Amino acid sequence: MATTLTATTARAQQPKAPTAPKPAAAEPVLKPPRVLELPALALPADLEPPADGRVYAVLRVAVDGSASIESCDHGEALCALVAQAVAAARFEPGTRDGTPIPSRVGITLALAHPEALEPAKAEVGEAGPDEAQPGQPGRPPAEAEPPVDPAPDGEVFSATGRVVPPQPGMRRLELSEMRDLPGAFGDPFRAVEVLPGVVPIISGLPFVYVRGSPPSGTLYVYDDIPVPALFHLGVLASVIHPRMVGPVRLYSGVAPARYGRLTGGVVVGEGPEPPDGQVHAEAELRLLDIAGYVQSPGLGGNVTGAVRFGYPALLLSIFSPEVDLQYWDYQLRYRAPLSYHDRVEVVALGSHDALSTEQNPQEGLTLSFHRLEPRLIRKVGRTELGAALLFGWERSKLGSGFGLTATRLGPRVWSQTRFDGGHRLRLSADLVGIMGQFQTPPADPNREGPDTSFGDVPARSMWGVQAELDLRLHEDWELELGGRGDAWVQAGAAEGVLDPRGRLIWHPVEDVDLHLAGGVVHQPAVFFIPLPGIADVVAGQGLQAAIQSETGVGWDTPLGLRAEAQLFLHRYQNLVFFDTLFLQESFDMICSAVDCGDTELQDRIDGVSYGGELFLRRPPEDDLSGFVSYTLAWSRVDDVASIPYTPTWDVRHLTNLVLQWKMGAGFSAGGRIHARSGKVNGEFLLDDTLVLGREENRLPWFVRLDLQLAYAWQPSWGRMRLSLEWFNATLAREPVNTVCTGMPRTCQTIYLPAIFFPNLGLRGEI
Repeated sequence: MATTLTATTARAQQPKAPTAPKPAAAEPVLKPPRVLELPALALPADLEPPADGRVYAVLRVAVDGSASIESCDHGEALCALVAQAVAAARFEPGTRDGTPIPSRVGITLALAHPEALEPAKAEVGEAGPDEAQPGQPGRPPAEAEPPVDPAPDGEVFSATGRVVPPQPGMRRLELSEMRDLPGAFGDPFRAVEVLPGVVPIISGLPFVYVRGSPPSGTLYVYDDIPVPALFHLGVLASVIHPRMVGPVRLYSGVAPARYGRLTGGVVVGEGPEPPDGQVHAEAELRLLDIAGYVQSPGLGGNVTGAVRFGYPALLLSIFSPEVDLQYWDYQLRYRAPLSYHDRVEVVALGSHDALSTEQNPQEGLTLSFHRLEPRLIRKVGRTELGAALLFGWERSKLGSGFGLTATRLGPRVWSQTRFDGGHRLRLSADLVGIMGQFQTPPADPNREGPDTSFGDVPARSMWGVQAELDLRLHEDWELELGGRGDAWVQAGAAEGVLDPRGRLIWHPVEDVDLHLAGGVVHQPAVFFIPLPGIADVVAGQGLQAAIQSETGVGWDTPLGLRAEAQLFLHRYQNLVFFDTLFLQESFDMICSAVDCGDTELQDRIDGVSYGGELFLRRPPEDDLSGFVSYTLAWSRVDDVASIPYTPTWDVRHLTNLVLQWKMGAGFSAGGRIHARSGKVNGEFLLDDTLVLGREENRLPWFVRLDLQLAYAWQPSWGRMRLSLEWFNATLAREPVNTVCTGMPRTCQTIYLPAIFFPNLGLRGEI
């Protein structure tokens, strides 16, 4: 027997005034979207309906009343039917003070037999952590309104719900605003660099400090799979095709317990949008590379894949003809239902980079990694159970003197349950085993042959359990608790820790949220830069630790802006002190001339980073959109060689201004200004009394301008976009060092050559 769908959406709770109550007739400041029309949809007799007769989904409702599914976890076949109904539906858009605004809303679709349609009870869709704003179950529902009058054909619709707010303390960017970000060259993950608290080591390189934590302290996750790097070597392309990426989230500190084993931030890229049963494809040709994407039903489910091949050497030949740079990457995702409750997923991805010069081809760099993870997921009622097994292979070759190949095996399981009242519990566990070999090329560079192993990487395993509990304490208060236990086992030795964390959220009024969070994280002593395989080699005993804390406020302003301000304090213990590599030679030279006694440079250090962050964001649906981020921060470490020392990652001011303007007729223009104050550079020296001292100088500011101009049009078969971009359009040179000579001493600033990339891209999609 066929079944039809009727809809219940959620309605925003009436805002509560902080003082005197409002008159009963007053209109709320924020009005959510509501259903105006939803076509009847027959459910095939061979498709088993949910046990409770309800289908939950999260929609994005545009200002014109159209809607699209953001997430649906009820199986590919059922979600495809829901997507068809939603695409043909008509909504009254949400408004703020009477002005239509784009919004995200949770809905519940009620299943009913067509011959027995009855007025459905209004039911609030609770936007859970994995559907809408991760970790934010949303504010409690208002009482249900009576259903509206039946449609002429006898179908029944209900009308009530709520708009899902963002999670305090986490910053989330949508694909639409990331992909067309000036200076990002169409790669969503590049947008992370413009967020507060993120400081690039050097302009154009994909390695960043996050609140004072070194680059290897930041975890990169794509589609629940940790990856060693997000960007190709020396260029602006990420290792993931843009259409394979959903929203991107940045946790600068106190991330959910499922993410751990690192002292810094967490960058999470969600997987591609759910399949809708249709064929979609995209091809893009740029000066740097060519890429393709396709999503199609097949093999009893849905297959999504992308591939990219880079040839930047053609562009580099104009400026650096002696440099040869190549890269490629791929991603594949397969999803198929096994039954109504069960589905299988397979995710695969890989990346390869090769950089060399004509003069020294043997001294080139090669970076590669591959990941494969099959998953089995079962969903019954409000509980999801999952199991996955990760296979990994990676290799880093740094010239002729060093190479490393590693393999990994990582099973994991998880369980997530939602309860009445907006509560949520997630339990998970994982194990990662890593093995590898150091390698060197053949002794005779003219003889072809495989690399020769000259040593094994000590086998290492990591064990972990995690728990996350979200509680609705009161209609205005939420509490997120988390904890994880980790153990590292290598060469017969084991180190274990327990890392707690928590976040308290208060909504004093509808458009304002405040939060206070804190937690502890640990990480082994690994290399400063995250490179495939190398990032897993432990450089010494003893874990690095970070005590993270933050507090902040968020405000959805009447002007359509989201404003956020945060204060943070991160305390680091036993941190790998990478600056030692730059200081050791000059320090040893001084100590060879005079007796330095027992003074030496330490390779581990304690420190603290603290400051404030400001973030203003206007949604990408507006004709004029963008965001402003500003960070004022300080980083301090213990004395080095018994002398006060300012670390190289102490950057006081960091600002990014991004604007995108839809001019009309398909034309758009954008620009990004990146500005940051200089880091401190210094050297050890002897004063007039031959006592060891240190001289420090702060480098000048660095300011860079990125530009973009694009034209988009819609032929009969799909969409096209032509773009012209210029990274560092002003050819700004970044200061990296100072050289001081003479008595009295005079100092000269050393600048890098201008790092810039022009790009012309043509993109077509169906």
